[in-house]
Amino acid sequence: MKKTHLILTTGILCAGVSAKSQDSSGVSQLNTVVVTATKFNKKQSETGKVLSVISARTIEQNIGRSVADVLNEQAGIVIGGAYSNPGKNREVYFRGATSQYTTILMDGIPVADATGLTGNAIDLRFLPIDQVERIEILRGTQTTLYGADAIAGVINIITKKGGIKPVNVYGDLVYGTNRSMKGSVGLRGKQDNVDYNISFTHFTTDGISEANDTTGKADYDRDGYKSNGLNATVGIQATENLRIQPFLFYSDYKSRFDGGSFVDAVLNRNASNALHSGVRGQYDLKKGAIFGNFAYQKVTRDDETTWGKTYTDGRAYFGELYAHHDVTSWFQVLAGAEYRKTELTDTANFKDVKYRTHEQSSISPYASLFLKNLAGFNFELGGRYTIHNQYGNQFTYTINPSYVFSDKFKVFASVASGFKAPTLTSLYSIYGNKDLKAEHAVSYEAGVQTFLFHDKLDLRVVGFRRNIKDQISYINYKYINYNKQEDKGVEVEATIRPIDKLTIKAFYAYVDGEVTTVGGSGKDTTYSNLIRRPNHTGQIDIGYQVTDKLFVSTNIKHTGTRADLYYKFPAAEYVALEAYTMWNAYVEYRLGKARVFFNANNITNNKKYWEIYGYSVLGFNMQSGVSFSF
Repeated sequence: MKKTHLILTTGILCAGVSAKSQDSSGVSQLNTVVVTATKFNKKQSETGKVLSVISARTIEQNIGRSVADVLNEQAGIVIGGAYSNPGKNREVYFRGATSQYTTILMDGIPVADATGLTGNAIDLRFLPIDQVERIEILRGTQTTLYGADAIAGVINIITKKGGIKPVNVYGDLVYGTNRSMKGSVGLRGKQDNVDYNISFTHFTTDGISEANDTTGKADYDRDGYKSNGLNATVGIQATENLRIQPFLFYSDYKSRFDGGSFVDAVLNRNASNALHSGVRGQYDLKKGAIFGNFAYQKVTRDDETTWGKTYTDGRAYFGELYAHHDVTSWFQVLAGAEYRKTELTDTANFKDVKYRTHEQSSISPYASLFLKNLAGFNFELGGRYTIHNQYGNQFTYTINPSYVFSDKFKVFASVASGFKAPTLTSLYSIYGNKDLKAEHAVSYEAGVQTFLFHDKLDLRVVGFRRNIKDQISYINYKYINYNKQEDKGVEVEATIRPIDKLTIKAFYAYVDGEVTTVGGSGKDTTYSNLIRRPNHTGQIDIGYQVTDKLFVSTNIKHTGTRADLYYKFPAAEYVALEAYTMWNAYVEYRLGKARVFFNANNITNNKKYWEIYGYSVLGFNMQSGVSFSF
């Protein structure tokens, strides 16, 4: 480990153990109720899963930024492209795994994108942060409850719902660097047995050149970006026990993009839109509840380049029915079944006909048993049986014990398996491979969480290992199966509140991975392959409520060395990328029912680093504006 990494890690841990103030305010999250860990309300103390919550307050402090920016500041998550041009695609690297191994939910329902080159995860550019209430992040393999893609983890984006009074108007107006402007307005409320939320967001920016001009004299043009987002949710309390919630989410964006690393392109344009609609239902029982979810999703992409025009249409159907029941005060059961179907029509990917549609589907019954609070002992045992129309029948499982000592110290462990079928793009695109095998994973996890110094310090340490057999990767313009992928890592997270108005958060994350494949000689070849994923990342956040109206915060994030692939036809070559550090700050002042804020990013104006090789990065940039609610 380099000296920089040792200093960063030591600083984080020292910050944790130095908090010894006698103030009684605490940071314990064991009693926080979450839904993502088990698909129904459960205290964090009653589950051994590693879950983090990005609170509504944190979302408020990032209104001038994006969902990708917020996720990029979480332990174990790196968002490729977060510091690039706003229109550049964002890749989710979760615990060293690529986007295809992360399930993204919206209010507990998967938001799939059958057009995706890197998997079924939704494009983060579709998700305006203005419409987000909070985010729950569940780490580790979760395929038993959430299906095939949840091998690295689950990100549950929980949107804003109805208010407590008949009419509440809210919104924001933001101006930033590169002539960036964003505005949102929403209406939420509750009347009798009906609550509602309707909101709209618009964002536009001139951006920067996506491709990097190494000479500084080529006069590359700016690649602008604009987007719109609409979210509408209605909650109907039909009876005392039955709640029905229809929803509709629509988002679109238009962007200009360049021809690749270092290559400018004037004509390249993209227009994409996403529709996510459906209905949720919940029927409360005396000792549990029955849940029903249905969603229809459609994503279209229309690209125009110097090579011609292409059109892609991806659709996804999701249906689920499940229930949980409290058998006793210490024994709970959850059981259900889900149906998934994806369709892909792509004019770019087929040479023999203009249009062709491919599809795949699965039916998956699943069940989990929970023991809770047996003298501090908690346990989950779950299984899922997936019946896939192309890849046969597969069984996956979860074993997750935990133990809490005196409400101050929790130990936990997990063993879970996963199954993932190839995506339609990896099978049938011009880069596809119809002979791809399905992937199978087993992950192991263990850790401790403790609350010290009168609950002023919350410290969590987790170690994990993930093995994937027949992993699918995109190499040299082709999808292939490797023999196996092995990843491992450690995450250290600390939250300290030495005094009532001061909060310090810090994390250090280490991840390493290697792939094994059969070489030309017939012998196995093993090498590190975590492209764009650093072995070491770390961050320190300091927030201080100066007065009842004034809040200030700052954070420093360090991203370690890593490798990238430079796609230079006919083959890609490896390049080494140096480490870099980013410093950001935020100031907020409340004026009655409004807040004025200023957000500064990359304060040192660091441009001498590569986030993605051959692509430009943002220098110093800022956003300022006002948000309101009345």
